[in-house]
Amino acid sequence: MKGYLEDKEFGKIHVELRRGMTSVRFTFHADGNLLMRAPLGISVAEMQRMVDIHREQLRRLPHPQSVSFRFGQTIECFKCQVVIESQNRMPGYILNHWEGDTLHLQIHQNADLEDDGIKRTISSVIGRAMDVQAHALLLPFAQQIADELGLRPAGFEVGRGMRKLGHCTAKRIIQLSRNLMFLPEALVRYIICHELAHLTHMNHSPQFHALCNQYCGGKEKELERQLRQFRFPILK
Repeated sequence: MKGYLEDKEFGKIHVELRRGMTSVRFTFHADGNLLMRAPLGISVAEMQRMVDIHREQLRRLPHPQSVSFRFGQTIECFKCQVVIESQNRMPGYILNHWEGDTLHLQIHQNADLEDDGIKRTISSVIGRAMDVQAHALLLPFAQQIADELGLRPAGFEVGRGMRKLGHCTAKRIIQLSRNLMFLPEALVRYIICHELAHLTHMNHSPQFHALCNQYCGGKEKELERQLRQFRFPILK
């Protein structure tokens, strides 16, 4: 269930009530407002109480950068790029085509690129394009790293998560989000190494981190810090 909670300080807070949750968690919604995930059945009064309890922490939450698009913009991706261009032929349409490793995204010259709906449409088109590129570029790169480390996962798959960028299943299949395509190569390699380390340790124990750090050339903590600070160029 989804809804809103009005707060005197934070304004509109998105609320998602989920069956099975036992605690309240806060993050940011794609529109920049706070998002509260809470157990199904929680009262409005209790939700407001939880905001009050966590108010100081919420003030210190790093606010996500807003996504913006502009004509002439180049979005650097993993082994490819996206260029946003104007066109005057088809109002209301986003035209796109690949030339080598460059995706040309052509939007009508009168389109308002600050409009939330247009931002979402642009994000969706780029996301679908990166899905294709992830199969073509990301999975072979992951296999290359596995070969370098002498590891044999059962296979690689492409997912779509923005928060969950990778996952190692119980069947030793490693799922990599198409959104890794927006990361610099060093962070792409870090996510892959993280999941490959789960082939040995299906947890986040000290032994797991020691192995992951080994796979990352001793840079696990620094790469993790860079990943936390990274802001994706498209909407979730």
